[in-house]
Formats: sequence, structure tokens, C-alpha cells
Amino acid sequence: MIDPLHRYPKRVADDLLFRPMEESDEAALVGFFKRIPVDERQLFKDDVTPAEVIRGWIRHLDYTNILPILAFEGPRLIADATLHRDRRGWARHVAKIRLTLHPDYRHRGLAHMLVQEFIDLAQPLKIAILQAEILDIQDEARQLFVGMGFQCVATLPQQAIDLAGVAHDLLIFSQTITPPERLAPEAWLAEADADVGGG
Repeated sequence: MIDPLHRYPKRVADDLLFRPMEESDEAALVGFFKRIPVDERQLFKDDVTPAEVIRGWIRHLDYTNILPILAFEGPRLIADATLHRDRRGWARHVAKIRLTLHPDYRHRGLAHMLVQEFIDLAQPLKIAILQAEILDIQDEARQLFVGMGFQCVATLPQQAIDLAGVAHDLLIFSQTITPPERLAPEAWLAEADADVGGG
């Protein structure tokens, strides 16, 4: 079977490069997140500024569960897009997108391109549904995902508290890429059993 990640490193729009995170990216990631404005970092799910947090990501790289795609312009890291999966339970067909862009590279179509990367990867990675969790005040993120065909399927009142201690409604945006039953191993087994014996 062809590795879905064989497409990387991938040149995009002549001057950009997309590729999965590597061990050598630790220093670039630490610097990248420190350049994100404080008021935006406060809305992150986790505090990403300590170097040991980034070091933990690097030491535990496992693309089957967390797939981080980094975007570079020349040697400069300009975006971190991550696909999170839990392959052990009943949501093994679902993956969640997280996306962070350098302030200088917004409103240039980069976020759209990175989300599209995950849409393109979904089927070969056997992901049926893509989701994004967005806080109620993240209007640009909401517009991005709505514009790419995601729907708000749930609003969870005050289910998030940002790093400044402020409570927010959590909005769940979702897009079905492939009917989930087509990807379930149980469905493959049922199809195989149906072929046995004919009749």
C-alpha cells in the first residue's frame, strides 16, 4: 500500500514547502509560537510557549495519532497544522484539525491550503470525518471552516476556559469526507463474508 505521506515534502505556490514535523524542528517551533500574539496564545487549548512542551512533541512523534504538517517559506516556519486522531475507540474514524499561522502570513490563502491538505489526506488515511473545535470569539476561524464546507454541528456552552481564565462557548465544526460505515473494519469483514459461498 502506498504511504499517504509520500507526497511530502511538497512544494506549494513556488515559494512554500509543506512537510511533516521532524526532530530537527524543535528550535523553529519554539521561536514560531513565541511570535504568536499573546492574546491569541491565550485562546490555545494548551500553553505552547514552554520549550519543554515542544520538546515533548518532538520526542513523541507518531504520525498515526498526531500528524503535524509544517509550512515553510524558505527556512522560516510560518504555520503549524495538526491532525489529531484517537484510533482505539468508536471515534477512530474522526480526526480533529488544529491550525496556527504566523501573523505575517494570514489572509493569503495559507490556512485554506493547509485545511485542504487534510481533506485530501482523509480518505487515504481512512478518516471519514474532519472536525475543528473553535471558540465563540474566533470569527476568522469560523469563516474559514464554513467557507470550506464545514458545518457547525454543536455549540457547547462555556465548555472552554482560555489560558487567561475566561469562559467561552465551544463550537464543533464538522465535515464528512467519506460515509463512516465504508471505513469501518467491521464493514470490510461483512463484505468479505457476504462474498463467501455466493448463492
